[in-house]
Amino acid sequence: MSHRANECAPRPVKIPRRGILCQLGKAALLGQIAPIVAACRDAGSILTGGGGSRLRFAWWTDVGFPTPFRISTTGPGGAALLTLLYDTLTWKDDRGTIPWLAERWETSTDGRHCRFTLRDDVRWHDGQPVTVRDVAFSFTYYREHPFRWLSTEVVVGAEAVGPSTVDVLLDRPYAPFLEEIAGSVPIIPAHVWATVRDPERFEGEAATVGSGPFRLAEYRQAEGAYRLTAFPRYFRGRPTIDEFWQFVVPAEMRIPVVQRGQADLSLGADASVLTLLGGDRPRVFETAPQSVVRLAVNTLRPPLDDRSIRLAVALALDRAAIARTITKGPPVIEGTGVIPPETPWFNPAVAGLLPHAPDRARDLLAGRSVALELLADPSAREPELIQPMLEAVGIALRIRRADPKTRLQLLGEGSFQLALTSHIGVGGDPDFLRRWYTGEEANDFAQGFAFRHDEFARASEAQVRALRPEDRRAPVYRLQEIVATELPTITLYHRRFYWVYDPARFRPFATAGGLLNGVPFPTNKLAFLT
Repeated sequence: MSHRANECAPRPVKIPRRGILCQLGKAALLGQIAPIVAACRDAGSILTGGGGSRLRFAWWTDVGFPTPFRISTTGPGGAALLTLLYDTLTWKDDRGTIPWLAERWETSTDGRHCRFTLRDDVRWHDGQPVTVRDVAFSFTYYREHPFRWLSTEVVVGAEAVGPSTVDVLLDRPYAPFLEEIAGSVPIIPAHVWATVRDPERFEGEAATVGSGPFRLAEYRQAEGAYRLTAFPRYFRGRPTIDEFWQFVVPAEMRIPVVQRGQADLSLGADASVLTLLGGDRPRVFETAPQSVVRLAVNTLRPPLDDRSIRLAVALALDRAAIARTITKGPPVIEGTGVIPPETPWFNPAVAGLLPHAPDRARDLLAGRSVALELLADPSAREPELIQPMLEAVGIALRIRRADPKTRLQLLGEGSFQLALTSHIGVGGDPDFLRRWYTGEEANDFAQGFAFRHDEFARASEAQVRALRPEDRRAPVYRLQEIVATELPTITLYHRRFYWVYDPARFRPFATAGGLLNGVPFPTNKLAFLT
């Protein structure tokens, strides 16, 4: 499908299908096309733009139709793309939360009422002004039609109380509100969505009208290709590039397309790119370890309802060796409470709780015969490392490979014993631990938290209601201690992302805690603004 977003956006160019997925540029690049045509022969997409400066971002999958109601939650690519099309009340720079659509705000002492004062110079892509009515409408609309990436359930009302002020009411104190709702939930135009009854099917020409620095010019669903163009009336000034392209490239080609100048930004698989790519171009941007690779443990089914079995599994694993083998870099294994080091919420007391201790694992098993099944993605390499480590202490491990859709379904149903999962979203606000426990997490890859624990529930609620960071720290630390000792999930290691980029075309932005709720992408909209 080739989609024309709205009348204000440039019309997509009609391009013949030529059997290649990668964006290969224009005539100046024709001499560079041949080396990658064969690798991309089955992909089938070429985007072309109207000239000018652009950033070409090679990603690994289609991220869905780019509205808050249709983006894919299989990874963060869709949520990150939305931030270029839509704006939020607050935003984050390299230090923390900053004003955005709202130039200031006041929060009541009980934490249940926040009054935002909006800027008066913001326009939708179709030229209409952004108003407090749009803000109030957005939160009301999300009550019936949820934003796919983050829940707004805590918001029970929003009301325009003046020409530039809007009150947002919460049903309880919610500590991460300014970052995770005000700073992550897209504000949508009332004049577009008020009459839309089924937003999951809406594809009208106004469907992607936002107020962000870019607007959608073209989306090719079959190839997962997107072309965004600069919004010249953006309230922070016209973006520094004319177009942003996002397209799918096979894993083995994501680094070569940047090396050959056919993409400007992509994701390296591991730390080997740091030595592979010497010199000035391309370069590598290394993120904080905001992603986790872990074993989801079904504590509600035998034999893993027995904590001693869970602990034996954890102690049998040489997590540092697993991390070094997969990441090809220094292992990051201190965050056994899931929250990673190098973040302000990390509890250093959990760092040494899960050493590699196979003798102790054997003692815990006390000669018992234990057989387990590990659910994993077909491409995961960790299972072959885990299996002999467990067998060495007397745990027979059967590896069950399943495609992502099947695996996610089994995780959601609780139809697993152990499941290998890896995902982002652990480097920002720590409330994700509560969301895992209550089943509110939207990121599909973060499923599989099968756990019931009264103290964990109490600490989860205490931290989300504590409005001062100094009051949150104790319950957040306690949550990490419970995870690291009760083991509803076993953290194998934390991952850094290695973004390969052309410094002549792009300067990565290090967002505090990651974009939105912990997305380690360098494409913060501030990277495209002066």
